[in-house]
Amino acid sequence: MLCFRTNRDKILPKFNDPESPKFQEIASELVDVFSASVGDVRENLEDRAKQILEGFPISVVVGRGLEKLLLDRTEFDTEAKTELHELREKVFRKSSELLCGNGQDYMYNLDKEDAGVLETYRSAVAGSSGFETGELSRQLYGDLPPFQQVLQFRKLTGEGLLHRYNCAQVQGLLLRSEGITVTLPDSGAAKLRQLLKYLRFNKLLAKISFDHKKQKSLVLKIDGPLSLFLNTQKYGFNLANFFPAILQQPEWELEAEIRIRKNRSHILHLDQSCGIRSHYRQFLAYVPEEIQLLSQQLEKKLPDWKLSSSADFVPLPGESLCFPDFLLTHSSGKKVSLELFHSWHSAPLLNRLAQLDAQKWMPLLIGVNRSLIKNEELADQVYASPYFSRFGFLFRETPTATKLLPLLKAWLRNCEKTN
Repeated sequence: MLCFRTNRDKILPKFNDPESPKFQEIASELVDVFSASVGDVRENLEDRAKQILEGFPISVVVGRGLEKLLLDRTEFDTEAKTELHELREKVFRKSSELLCGNGQDYMYNLDKEDAGVLETYRSAVAGSSGFETGELSRQLYGDLPPFQQVLQFRKLTGEGLLHRYNCAQVQGLLLRSEGITVTLPDSGAAKLRQLLKYLRFNKLLAKISFDHKKQKSLVLKIDGPLSLFLNTQKYGFNLANFFPAILQQPEWELEAEIRIRKNRSHILHLDQSCGIRSHYRQFLAYVPEEIQLLSQQLEKKLPDWKLSSSADFVPLPGESLCFPDFLLTHSSGKKVSLELFHSWHSAPLLNRLAQLDAQKWMPLLIGVNRSLIKNEELADQVYASPYFSRFGFLFRETPTATKLLPLLKAWLRNCEKTN
């Protein structure tokens, strides 16, 4: 459903105009249909949406895209219903008994759709199940997609739907990216922290640095899914989900290398002038369950330490910055950050270790997911790192207090020596 054109080495998404009366009318009517569908079944909802789309002179692909975005906001009753399986078995057994007991002529009349014989047959089957004939027809396949009930629809405006469509066009292209570069020339501290929280929430790592040629703009370089060898789909979705957070910045510039076809790459270039409005609200202080568990472990095993979300950069050599995942604060007031590297972070991990190995000591601990060291070459480089041997550890799903304990003790000792 992506709509774009290419011009030499550039790729240009085709956006809808959110201020166009034609598009606002169709978007509003679609939203109204979905809003009024709660309690109805999916088949009726899709039929009404189809009627609206057929009444407007727009591209079929655009119409399908708008409908898909609304379906994504709709919750259907997809729960497997054991009683319907039992009902079908009961009906089929009764049907088999009737057909076998009445002989071949009876079956012949059913095939010929003899109205009287067919109605008698249906009534007999329905009566054995305790339903009226019409009700049985509705109940028999009630768990199939066309008959799934609409439980909920997350409302939005027609204009909001059009902005969401334009945003999705870019997100779809980013799923096919080799890498993206985001330049932020004028982001205040609050806005910037908000953006980096989204970066961390989506388990993305960026190479963050200053570009003094552009009035000390902050530059984020993030690997794309096609630059990885594993977990490309999950990583690609995380990267796509990060894009609406970029739209919340007052000024921004994005450049991405997109590979639509195997042997040909195109450059996507966008900035705030594209006019797309983000559908994200202000990022709430969401704390994943695994981190809550880690915090609870620390309270029991390491009561002198407190885990919190990191809000500040850690400066690194070469005008580079690290925005770590968490901050650990000791009762003495000393603080050390914690940065985690997940299964798709092999390149950022090697880059970070190279930076840290050039330093004797930094207020930063490194956690590496064990899936990364399945690669023998990468494992050798990790284990050969002097910094990792002192202030690094391996984890599976999430860090544990047991893993952190020796590193925190070593880090405190190093602080005492330095002072």
